[in-house]
Amino acid sequence: MSHPFESIAGRFGNAPYSAKIALPDYNQRLLKHYSQILHGNIVSYSQRVQIPYAYTHYGLIIDFENPVEVALHTEEMVLDEGLRELIARIGPVIIRNAYMVSRYRDQGHRNRFPHLNFHIDRSENQPTQYSMYTRNPFDSEQQFPRTSSTLFIPSLVGNLQAVKEEQPNARSDIGIRNTYTLFTNEDMNSLLNNIILEHAWDQPQGIGEISMLDNRTALHSSYYRNPAEKGYKIGVRYLA
Repeated sequence: MSHPFESIAGRFGNAPYSAKIALPDYNQRLLKHYSQILHGNIVSYSQRVQIPYAYTHYGLIIDFENPVEVALHTEEMVLDEGLRELIARIGPVIIRNAYMVSRYRDQGHRNRFPHLNFHIDRSENQPTQYSMYTRNPFDSEQQFPRTSSTLFIPSLVGNLQAVKEEQPNARSDIGIRNTYTLFTNEDMNSLLNNIILEHAWDQPQGIGEISMLDNRTALHSSYYRNPAEKGYKIGVRYLA
């Protein structure tokens, strides 16, 4: 967080990795992009619409130098405490060249989200608020790069974009809406990894990938660059 424009080297046990913030100075990006709505004050807007927002920078990408096996949650499906703290500070986390330990590898189910339908997986009343998505490098289908992406935005951006698009009732919305269809008439190339965090699932054949988010603070969707190629279903599990 103190070096938002740099890639930082570290080690997880004996496995070296590099870590970088995906979208540094994210606050400033939003203030510029939604200037006619925010009028220079994202905090007051967040308070008015009652949607929590606390990001100076958004998203974290961790790249391991060599393939590494990880256990990121317990048998009781509780996410690692350090990761929960990290997600609270910076939003979604993407880990590349990593895969789950064998005893957890096939847990959960598989899913393919609708195109540009930004939504939450879990209601506020459910005990498992974290979603984790996985690409299993040992699976006959998932070992290959995927043709569609997973997109992440803070819940507040869902509200802002709906207002920008003048969607019905958007200006009177209070609190997090469960689902929006957004950005359908936008130049996505200018928004991806600028306003929208993209997990492209594009690492080479045989490379595992993992991403995770907190449904209380983030929305996600699929992005089909080619509507005819929706890509395979990714692994999905819900964690406390």
